[in-house]
Amino acid sequence: MTKINKFKSGKSPFYGILAAILVTIIGMLSVYIAGNARGYDPSLIVLVRNALLMCVFLIIYYLLKPNYKGDFSILVIVAFLTGIGFVTQYRISAAINVDFQETLIKQYSAAAIKKMQPDSLTATTTLNDSTETDLIRERSLDSIQKEAKQLLKLEKFKLNELIREFFENVPGWSRFIISFLIALFSLIYFVKKCSSDRFMDSLSKPFFWVTVTIFLLFVFVVLSEVKTRGRFVYQMTPWEAFKITIIIFLAGFLSKYKEDFLRRKPKIRGQRIKSLLIPWGPFILIWFIPQLLFVLLKDFGQVIIYGGLVVVMIFVLTRRYIYLFGGIAVTVFTSKLILLSESFLPAHVMQRFKLWSDIWVLPHNEAWWNNVYQIMNSFFALNAGGVTGSGLGLGYPTNIPLVVSDFVYSAICEELGFLGAIVLVFAYLVLFLLGMRIVAETDNDFEKLLAVGFTTMLAIQVFVNIGGVIKLIPLTGITLPFISRGGFSFLISFIIIGFLMGLSHRNGKRIS
Repeated sequence: MTKINKFKSGKSPFYGILAAILVTIIGMLSVYIAGNARGYDPSLIVLVRNALLMCVFLIIYYLLKPNYKGDFSILVIVAFLTGIGFVTQYRISAAINVDFQETLIKQYSAAAIKKMQPDSLTATTTLNDSTETDLIRERSLDSIQKEAKQLLKLEKFKLNELIREFFENVPGWSRFIISFLIALFSLIYFVKKCSSDRFMDSLSKPFFWVTVTIFLLFVFVVLSEVKTRGRFVYQMTPWEAFKITIIIFLAGFLSKYKEDFLRRKPKIRGQRIKSLLIPWGPFILIWFIPQLLFVLLKDFGQVIIYGGLVVVMIFVLTRRYIYLFGGIAVTVFTSKLILLSESFLPAHVMQRFKLWSDIWVLPHNEAWWNNVYQIMNSFFALNAGGVTGSGLGLGYPTNIPLVVSDFVYSAICEELGFLGAIVLVFAYLVLFLLGMRIVAETDNDFEKLLAVGFTTMLAIQVFVNIGGVIKLIPLTGITLPFISRGGFSFLISFIIIGFLMGLSHRNGKRIS
């Protein structure tokens, strides 16, 4: 029996998941010991909670094992990545509980004090340290938190007060457990649903799914305010669910009109125009609408992900390299064009592109440091990690403001070093290869494109996040799957894994 077959039906998946659980527990114990030695006192209750939640992967394995014909390797890799996420977030949250809130208070207090001073006064005098400290302490925590929310654009929204009130009355640890269990339940649900031919037939109806996608996009644009980039209820982004419906639509549409995309264009002018409009007209329209809404939401990270997804899916369908290299060329050209279109783009987008194109631009004054503070601290963390890292619990992750989401990779590199970073990237690479193996084993065009879409979605998201952190591409604010903190992103990632495992199960049934 080969290793692959063992992972499909033998005991290897059990031991793989068990190893992921043990790695998670050992990692959190290391953080707990280091935290107590350094004085930031990680929670033992959270450690036990996370360990118990990781054990749910074993329950999933035993629930699926009797009838599952697919490859359990995906579940093992996801358990490993989730465990890394638990260890990383446990490490970061332990430090945040002690010094991050105090740091925020001081930062926003100092900013407010400076803002209240007359321009002439700030130009000629500065507050000494003791006076500034006294003024900071006089400001109440409530006023600072309100100011921070305003500066971070976290003010309440009129259309979701009931939802917000519900979340405010539910403890944070309960929300985490509920969201994690929902994610795992969704994985099981979609694995089982994908075994139904009737369910797959319903998915293959592209125009139904495009209607659902467009309707939900507009609903959430209305529910959320454009200036918050689609976020509402504790910075969650529920429109991430559109990734699923968009992929389903693209797979259904491309498989339905495969012959039209592959057919050679007639030489007669009228027929040539008609042959171009039939497949490409609706496709370009459906591509344009979500892209336009992402632009309105000022979330250009999603523009990159969605654009890359479309390019890869068309290439897999047509096997024509002109679409692949043409899409890459358009992406490169667009990035250069953005640098020349300062007046047409939001300030934060231009700032990210400028930081990417020339972060060392002079003068290196206070304004420059304020702009590069986050990315520079990320570079410091990457450099400080060296080959083996400073050790779990022994770094300084809270020096990076968005370390829990956008820059979580920097925290991992600092404490686990280059070797730990390579292990993480290798795990994502294995997940990508497992997804592409599902693509290779699938003989149905719709299911093949589904597998391509879901695999590509995860791969591009990983590339965009890590690429932004190491300055390979501009920062986009995209989370790292299974590791970054983010409720809806975490849920959608598990739904994608559910679909991939379901498609693997269908391949296994067909082969057996």
